[in-house]
Amino acid sequence: MPNSGDIAPEWDELALEVGKFMRYWGFKVIHGRIWTHIFLSKKPLDAGTLMERFGLSKALMSLSLKDLLTYKVILEGPKSDKGTQTYVANPNILEVILNVLRRREKRMLAELKTSQELLLSVARKNEEPLALNLENLEAMGEMITQAQCTLEAMLELSNIDFKSFEFLNQISSTPLESDS
Repeated sequence: MPNSGDIAPEWDELALEVGKFMRYWGFKVIHGRIWTHIFLSKKPLDAGTLMERFGLSKALMSLSLKDLLTYKVILEGPKSDKGTQTYVANPNILEVILNVLRRREKRMLAELKTSQELLLSVARKNEEPLALNLENLEAMGEMITQAQCTLEAMLELSNIDFKSFEFLNQISSTPLESDS
């Protein structure tokens, strides 16, 4: 793994582990590695610095940065002294998670529902019963619908102003009269 002199091997190891975790979320390992380096850096990083650190081609770096920007995992930072675009990690973790759910899981659930409905339509038209449990197929449709509703409710979190709930922290830290 290429490494510039200012990066400890342990930093690269952590970046690799984050990449493996992000792969679970449907990203590529390189996305996690790039995000980790951007997140942990004292200053915004440009594509050239990242390409040097990872030994990646310009094309792969460009695609990876575009993906991370699309999901708002990273944001464009200021231009460097050389005039190149730099990148910073999105500090709003709720926004990051909701963007991933909105862009990926919502689409996947819609595709899943379409496939389930297609099979259900075929099964209902078929005069000879297919070797499937029609009741369970209908129940699966309900599960998918419930997952879609739950996801929609989660996505509504982005409309909540959590600052209005700060009073809860103050209440929990105020001693009760019976405590005195």
